[in-house]
Amino acid sequence: MSTESHAFKAPVAATSDIRAITDGVWVIPDLNHTPLVPNIGIIVGSRATLIIDPGFGPENARAVLEQAQRLSDGRPILLTHTHCHPEHGFGANVIAGDATILYNEAQWLELEEKGPVLLRMFREQIPPVAPMLEGVEFVRPVLRYTGSMNLDLGDDIMAEFIEVGGAHSRGDQVILIHGFRPVLFTGDLVEEGNFGILGDDESHAAPWIDRLERLEKLAPDIVVPGHGLVGDRNLINAYREYLELARRRVYLLRTAGKLSEAEIVDQVSAEILELHPTWGNSNWARKTVEDFSWPARR
Repeated sequence: MSTESHAFKAPVAATSDIRAITDGVWVIPDLNHTPLVPNIGIIVGSRATLIIDPGFGPENARAVLEQAQRLSDGRPILLTHTHCHPEHGFGANVIAGDATILYNEAQWLELEEKGPVLLRMFREQIPPVAPMLEGVEFVRPVLRYTGSMNLDLGDDIMAEFIEVGGAHSRGDQVILIHGFRPVLFTGDLVEEGNFGILGDDESHAAPWIDRLERLEKLAPDIVVPGHGLVGDRNLINAYREYLELARRRVYLLRTAGKLSEAEIVDQVSAEILELHPTWGNSNWARKTVEDFSWPARR
């Protein structure tokens, strides 16, 4: 999720930009780093189609469903979210009758608890998007899993769902598509051109590094980040490296004993921003450093 201040642009998924990135794997891309617009996946097999992150609000969900139906030729459609944040799927309820909803257990419990709070927060804090959230409800998924689950979509396309919560959100999951080329949908565990968001007291930078190491071991050829341009596993590497640098610099400066915690945060934040001057969500660079700086929070 991008939280930079911009002149308001409605977070409408550009469904006309849909493109195949490998056999059976389609993406409605976030080409322009538009706030609240995620990368959306549509995975098409001979048995079923899977939608990943249908976007912000009911109208986006309906438009994404139309694309999935066009590609599916009447086959069953499943729907999942990489995590519970509004731009990734608030509005999925309006297409629940046409798609079977699938979450991991932790994500559903987090959505039950935090969904109404997030819905109210977005309506109140970002008034221009409030009309796009009309009609949002939170419906219980038909399918739930814990740990991991494989789903055979047909045509030798297998979707592997893997729980990796505890970094960006409690219920994070990634979806690895096994097919002609392995494709990993990371959600906001990886964003191209944005710093990671530590949105609440269940988000932490140290476990984020562990989660990224796990994603690297999956060895995907193609990485679809939560936001930004589609790339390869170097996107994961770059995220891990910036987090590891922040952790290492905080540790070294604290061990040296010459700076206060506040001064350490100032210095390391400046170093991280200097290394990534074009990245968005710049305020979250400091939040990352603060999370390493105050171990009592964990």
